[in-house]
Amino acid sequence: MTGNTKMPPLILTTLNKNNGQKMKKLALVLAALAFLASPSLAANAAKEPIRIGELFAYTAIPDSALKWKQGWELAVEEVNASGGINGRKLEVISRDDKGNPSEAIKILEEYKNREGIKIFFGTAHSHVGLAASSFAKQNNMLIFRGYGGTSDLVAKDGHDLILSLQPTCDTWGRILAEKAKASGKKRWAFVAADYAMSRSVIDTFQTTLRESMPDVEFVETQYFPIGKLDAGAVTQVVARSKPDGLFVVMWGGDYIKFVREGNKRSLFEGKLVMGPYAGYDGYIKPLGKEAPIGWYSTDAYPLDQIQDPPHKAFVARFRDKYRANPDLSALYAFNVVKILAKALENVNPDDPAKVVAYIKSHRFEVAGDTLTFRADGLSSMGDWA
Repeated sequence: MTGNTKMPPLILTTLNKNNGQKMKKLALVLAALAFLASPSLAANAAKEPIRIGELFAYTAIPDSALKWKQGWELAVEEVNASGGINGRKLEVISRDDKGNPSEAIKILEEYKNREGIKIFFGTAHSHVGLAASSFAKQNNMLIFRGYGGTSDLVAKDGHDLILSLQPTCDTWGRILAEKAKASGKKRWAFVAADYAMSRSVIDTFQTTLRESMPDVEFVETQYFPIGKLDAGAVTQVVARSKPDGLFVVMWGGDYIKFVREGNKRSLFEGKLVMGPYAGYDGYIKPLGKEAPIGWYSTDAYPLDQIQDPPHKAFVARFRDKYRANPDLSALYAFNVVKILAKALENVNPDDPAKVVAYIKSHRFEVAGDTLTFRADGLSSMGDWA
């Protein structure tokens, strides 16, 4: 290169403030163009992970939470191992809502304002789900629940940005009411943790049973705070009401305490007992020989009898990774993430409305079923009783 390459002194001395600002802007534009012109830099920008949120009652119901987390972690691992979402990794930001609506709102505020997350899945308890759903509606976020919970989530409190995989609990109430009708039992008592889902399923059960058996009697109802069951006192009150049918809605430690106390006091002898969660494997195993026999449950999961290839593959991979069987929590979490990943491959991840629209207009081959979604966001997945 020949010649004088220095800028003439005159130009240097006549640059004013406005010209300096223009030069800075020009430099920024040139830098941006250079960035875009570099294939490696542009590719790295395009491969930023797609981030979604997750929240669950990890400390409130740890028995269900472990399998739930294993389920979605397995799904994320599979999505990323197969190339991610259009070459971008799927990343889940996970938080513990502690079974508390206020805690859930704090988490969602963080997702929205700090993490920039517009899509989240999870929540176990219905009252937490209702709070999270309301926040999602107000802030243009997508909530995808694995658990069904109260029908209010997709009915009077529903909106266009909520999806639910499992049937709502009114389905359980109707299923169990049919079994109760067939039994001919007419005096029923109820023991339940006091929150939205419990009241919803019991109300449906009572309404459905009364329609087909007008002379049915509801002789006792005992609601208690979640995690604070006084099993001895409750079993005494229920026993005095002399029911011939018993309907139980509770979780975790409460359920185990109730079964043990009821066995000790012979509460269940000669009675038909129904419990939506009584068939949960995580409750049966800790009870061992104390586990009840002959109860009706809508929480069954005959994993070795389900023969569709996606489900068999899911069970095999789960067993290989965790050296344990999956349960329904794991199945729900796995399928939720797989459905979201499929949608995110085809629509803008930053547009929750388009993600929902895609899911509602397509079929999904998932573990255990081929699913579609209704206009209210509820999937066609059923329950095993």
